[in-house]
Amino acid sequence: MKAHAPSPASTEETTPDLAVILAGAGEGRRMGDLGPKLLLEVGGRPALARVAETFLRHPAVAELIVVVPAELEGQARRVVNALRDPRGVRVATIAGGATRQESVALGIEALATNPAFIAVHDVARVLVDAALIDRVLIAARATGAAIPALPLTDTVKETAPGGDTILRSVPRQRLVGAQTPQVFASAILRKAHARARKAGDLATDEAGLAEAIGAPVAIVVGAERNRKLTVPADVILLNALLESEAARELT
Repeated sequence: MKAHAPSPASTEETTPDLAVILAGAGEGRRMGDLGPKLLLEVGGRPALARVAETFLRHPAVAELIVVVPAELEGQARRVVNALRDPRGVRVATIAGGATRQESVALGIEALATNPAFIAVHDVARVLVDAALIDRVLIAARATGAAIPALPLTDTVKETAPGGDTILRSVPRQRLVGAQTPQVFASAILRKAHARARKAGDLATDEAGLAEAIGAPVAIVVGAERNRKLTVPADVILLNALLESEAARELT
């Protein structure tokens, strides 16, 4: 994968210029009886608490908007309000919309400031860390828009309608799996959402909306530990990863 190479500039050296929208309004049906993903415990803590705290600690973050299902708004607000925030970042918890795209748009509308950059991150990517946030933000500052991604390792097939037969094999050399956080200059993200709303377009991530307005989106190397919490087995995998990392720190 040919990825944008961020400059070595440190995010520590700049005034906070990043607003973050945590997208957590999905129903999480594939989790079955385990419940909503944002409240699932990973490493003994709710997923939302882990993700929100990671961003609150980042020196570039000036504002945090948490978007959740309306019926979980009160619970989510209690989780977020219980976090320590020594920097005094503005935090708001709001109800999301019918789609992820609508929920992110509501998050943008809820911003009290007009930051230079806006990041969108899925709460389901529980183990995001500061190093990944740095890589994406530095690239976005240089280019206007950036996402993390990893090369695909599985053989990719395109199927016929119904998905029961193969139409063709798809070369994977130029394919990547997109992750979050995705970071955009504020003007780019607002324009992308405005165009999508007017055209009635839907996309599964903000990079897709940026592509639709012709904005180039840089790619930086993602992180294996930044996997998405999607099915019950992922809870086991993430807990095992945290236990393994803790054991290595003790040796």
